[in-house]
Amino acid sequence: MIAAEVSPLNWRPGSVGELIGPARRAAEALLAKARRLRAGERGTMKVLLYGPPGVGKTTVAGMVAAELAGSPLAVDEINGKLVTIETVKGWMGSLGLGNLFSPWSVRIINELDRCTRDAQDLLLSYLDGLAPGRAVIGTSNLQLDLLTERFQTRFQAIKLLPPDTDEIAGLLSSRWDIDLATAARIAVGSGGCVRAALADLESAVDLARLSA
Repeated sequence: MIAAEVSPLNWRPGSVGELIGPARRAAEALLAKARRLRAGERGTMKVLLYGPPGVGKTTVAGMVAAELAGSPLAVDEINGKLVTIETVKGWMGSLGLGNLFSPWSVRIINELDRCTRDAQDLLLSYLDGLAPGRAVIGTSNLQLDLLTERFQTRFQAIKLLPPDTDEIAGLLSSRWDIDLATAARIAVGSGGCVRAALADLESAVDLARLSA
């Protein structure tokens, strides 16, 4: 039943063209900004991508980081739950250090809202001290107004809403050998979460293989 080599649960968008919904528009704008910065418009980049789970926040963050850094060795990714005040102190101590692999150093903090309260307070000073050629990209499943106001003022905050069901159904039916009616049913049941739709498609593919 499945036409694509990669199973739904293992598939991730590899380019902007494979994104759907607001995630694609956000990626296009941020990648254009990243290219300007790399081309000589020196500065910092501080972005917070927020919205419900499964809409592409982490994927967009990774694409922008790759564009800025040009090397995976210049990108550091961490989950906010692991960010303590000691973690941020370590980052503060390296603010003046460059990267051997790229003019840009990028730090991705997934689920930024899960940092400890003390870490969040110190993180504000870290963000204020970023030197040119440094970027911090955060993601959060929370609404922006549930984050502290001080965080909101440090980032370019971009809300990613879920793609519509037609877009999700189109993605599923275009990449995998599944009829549009089944794809539409899965899309509606996903509630706009692409990750949930891929998980449900995986189950549908497995059942189809059993009955073949």
